[in-house]
Amino acid sequence: MQEYNRSIQFLIEPVDKSSPFLPLFAGHEDCISGHRFGPHIRDHYLIHFCRKGSGTITDRLGTHAVRQGDMFIIRPGEVTVYTADSERPWCYCWIGFDGSRAAVFDAEQTVYRCPEELMEKIRGLCEAGETSADIYISALYELVYRLFTKGTPKKQLLSAAEKYVEYNYYRNDLSIEEIASVCGYERSYLYRLFKEKRGVGIKEFIVSRRMSHARQFLLDGHSVKATSELVGYADQFSFSRAYKKYFGVSPSKARNRV
Repeated sequence: MQEYNRSIQFLIEPVDKSSPFLPLFAGHEDCISGHRFGPHIRDHYLIHFCRKGSGTITDRLGTHAVRQGDMFIIRPGEVTVYTADSERPWCYCWIGFDGSRAAVFDAEQTVYRCPEELMEKIRGLCEAGETSADIYISALYELVYRLFTKGTPKKQLLSAAEKYVEYNYYRNDLSIEEIASVCGYERSYLYRLFKEKRGVGIKEFIVSRRMSHARQFLLDGHSVKATSELVGYADQFSFSRAYKKYFGVSPSKARNRV
């Protein structure tokens, strides 16, 4: 008699699109020996929580062993294959999600040990068919705190914030609150960290990155108006004022010198 996986998946109630986490669906599955899923590419984040048994997950970082009590992360745009162990096939539950805060899971690691009480909490939600988005958002925030924030070296936290600024400096809606949220800090802590390690606040650091890129754009022959848009200023006047304050010369004069 052929065996089949026992699987249930359900949608989570929609949440305001501005929410840092956007839970999409959840579910749970008891897999048969050697069950394989993939190759497959997702357009969202997906975390599996292994509550029993074992298996392997293969992604761009390699092939990783997963055992009871572990969780593994699947990121959007990555080709993944995951396979249940032939002797002790895994049983797992999962949460699919997106949102601006989700990028914190882009850390260069696929498998993590999940805190036991948090694993039980998430297992209970998935197996009960809970559809409240707020509960899953709370669980994801707790997961981020337990994995990436508590006890994380300051150097690593600072690097994450600096990278986020570098990737997003061109956006005129980039805010300190967003950076703090994505990187798992309080705004006040982020300010103190930059003051301690860089000698300037986070706001001044953003300006420095914008000005550095602006100078290069002007050297490359871009107009003042185009440059102001490329580095995240809503209007040319605000950009010119900021540029002159930073470099002591207006961008138009700097461009003419070139």
